[in-house]
Formats: sequence, C-alpha cells, structure tokens
Amino acid sequence: MSYSTEVNWRQTYGPKAVRIGTTGVGVYANHFTADGKNFVTELVFDGAVFPAVTGSLSVGLLAYTFPAGVHALKSSRIAVALTAADGNNDDDTPEIGLGDTIGSGANTQLSSVAASENILTGQVMDDCSGTVEDKTILQATAGHLINEAAGTKTLYLNVADGWAGAEAAMPISGSVWLEWTRLSGK
Repeated sequence: MSYSTEVNWRQTYGPKAVRIGTTGVGVYANHFTADGKNFVTELVFDGAVFPAVTGSLSVGLLAYTFPAGVHALKSSRIAVALTAADGNNDDDTPEIGLGDTIGSGANTQLSSVAASENILTGQVMDDCSGTVEDKTILQATAGHLINEAAGTKTLYLNVADGWAGAEAAMPISGSVWLEWTRLSGK
C-alpha cells in the first residue's frame, strides 16, 4: 500500500482503524476497533471472482485469514451478489455461505462439504445476475464461535449449485462483516 493510500484510508476511517490478518485475492479489509481487542471487520469484494463452474459443483474463495492467537467470532453478515460472467447461469439460485473450509467437489449443497458453512449457513440466492443476498447471524456456542490458537484461521466465501451451464468466471461484489474479539495474541 502506498503512503498516500494509507493516509487516505486513515482519513476516511479514523485513527481507530487498524489493519490485521490477511485477505484473499480481490478482497480488502477495513477493521474498526476502539480498544484493540474487539473488532468489526468489513471484507469488501472488489475484483474477487469464483473460478469456473459447471454441472454439480461447489467452489470457494479465500476471503480472510484471522491473525494468530485465540479469537471469538460473535456475528457475521453477508451482503453479496454474484454475476454470471457468460450469462449461462443468470437464473440459477445457488447456496452461498461462510466456512473455515473451502467449498469443493461435485456438490450441489454446501452441507455436503464439512465446515464450508460452519460460520454462516448456506443461504439460497435469488439469482446470479447481481441481486444481493443479505443475511446476518449470531454465532453458535453461547453466542460465539471460539477459534483456539491452533485452530483454523481461514474464512472462505463458498457457493454450491447444480449449475445450468458452464461459466468461465463468477464475479463477486458486496461485503462480508465480522464482529469478533481477540482473546490472545498481538
């Protein structure tokens, strides 16, 4: 990131905005905190693309990797849209969700891939022609999903469907919001 971009970012989001963890390709993160322990992270999809889809297939995209240490995920929200780049799946209604495992294989439902929707259960999208799917959820386990120090730190945006046709790419737009607390680490 250039100095001017960093200065602009700080002016926009203020002195309590921080950068921690890493994002996937075509995703950038805005983190907000008042105390350095409790965070709201916005993951913005800007140029992110699911790989080619056809037939019965589940795919995923690495959206974020949490920093080292223990953290508790309190809530998550998706507000994302898919656009069928070739127009072959405009009317498809795939499942979309968040998990710590990437969606993969010949699966029409995310529940067929272990932990591909353990953060936000697959939501049925209205279409693949730009309609935003918006869903917020409080996490399980007494209100929090605990990720131990040795636990998986990755967060994937996953999708599954019996695709109507072949699609060379599936661009993603919108945001994912995460509310979480850092319980250890720096």
